[in-house]
Amino acid sequence: MTVSQKELQPNGAKRGIPYKGTFPRRKNCDILNFMKTERGENKRTLDRRLAWILSGIVLGVSVLVAAVSIARGHKTVIDLENYVNVGTDAGGNPAVLLDVDAILNDYRLPNPNRPGVNASDYPEVYALCTARMLLRPIDEEHMRVTIDADTETLARYGITFKTTTWDQQIRGFVAGATPTPVPVPQGETQTPPDTPAPEDPDGYLDSLLDSDGNGLNLRSVCEAVQSERDLLCKEIFGNNYDTTKTQVAFIVYTGGRHRNLYRASYTATYRPEDGTEQVVIWFTVDVYDLYRTEGRIAYGNIDVSLCDTEAESKHLPGNGTATKLSGGGVRVSGKDGFDLNGFVKFPDSPTSYRLANGVYWSPTYDALDEDMIWKLTAVDGHSLANLLRYARKEIYARYYVPFDEKTEREFYEHYGAYDWYEPRVPDLSGLMTETERSNIRLLREIQSLIEK
Repeated sequence: MTVSQKELQPNGAKRGIPYKGTFPRRKNCDILNFMKTERGENKRTLDRRLAWILSGIVLGVSVLVAAVSIARGHKTVIDLENYVNVGTDAGGNPAVLLDVDAILNDYRLPNPNRPGVNASDYPEVYALCTARMLLRPIDEEHMRVTIDADTETLARYGITFKTTTWDQQIRGFVAGATPTPVPVPQGETQTPPDTPAPEDPDGYLDSLLDSDGNGLNLRSVCEAVQSERDLLCKEIFGNNYDTTKTQVAFIVYTGGRHRNLYRASYTATYRPEDGTEQVVIWFTVDVYDLYRTEGRIAYGNIDVSLCDTEAESKHLPGNGTATKLSGGGVRVSGKDGFDLNGFVKFPDSPTSYRLANGVYWSPTYDALDEDMIWKLTAVDGHSLANLLRYARKEIYARYYVPFDEKTEREFYEHYGAYDWYEPRVPDLSGLMTETERSNIRLLREIQSLIEK
């Protein structure tokens, strides 16, 4: 089959006019190349347009997400259970303590306890500071905690609580907490948790010793004093302060409005972070009308007074019989605080004797209880707090832990005078029993209550 020249004519040739010459193959290839190039350019243009469209979509979605985030605010969820301590106060009443300072610190919120910060300027901080906690007993070891706070204000600032009601374990005493109202189940009535004063005037304390000459358990009094001390200092200084207890006294009145007075005198020092001059104040914390009830010490009311000088804070009223205390213990002359092996003597506890391993037995081998510790009274040359230090150190001495001749000279000389003590290296305190470790913690805690 042949193809005529007419059929091979280009599109521009006139019909009926024969095409002379050969077919222009080169020109035809240029046309094909041009068509391929044009298609490539069109594809690249389309790809660029699609890229711009996708970029626009991504940008629009980002703007929309940002707008929604701004409109809704940044959400902060606080797990209050990590900042709440549940237990009982010194009077045995249900108590709860919310550590607002820790919340403000962890979530980087302004702290009104710091100079120049006013809680009313920060609604979310004010809502946290004014929150109330309610308790409902579940069983002997747990309570149900419910928070009552301005959640609407907190929500406006992006703060919510993980939960507003939860069950939490009771953890013993809650120092510094005020009694918390406990909801009354329907159908029951509740009498106010008030401790009545003794009807018999002789029920008021005229000494901090019992009839056997042993010290009384003053935990409730010491905790109340420390709570009032901290409230005053935080109100004035915020958190950047140090306190020193300069004097403790017990005063028995022969007449007048009050029966007795437990007074703690303090010096507080504010240490500015900017290095400016320190500020010093003096004040007293007075606990009135102490009496015994149901095996514990209760009291009437508490008063805090600022003083102009340290001498004024140490001045005692002249209308009563005053006894100055040393570290919370009454000094009793002629009473030895140590047994023949250098161990602290605990009232109503056996004297030490030699065990099979050559070490002498001491009451601190067994679990100590609070009343047993508080029975220790100060003796000549030793305050109650100092006796508690020796009671702690004797546990280490029984394991032949060496005492530094310079920093622990008193213990170095005291236990070094006994043949049973053989200081060794390395430290053998890791062999202590859990009972002994628990005794150390309890002795240190009560010592802190007395000294601070």
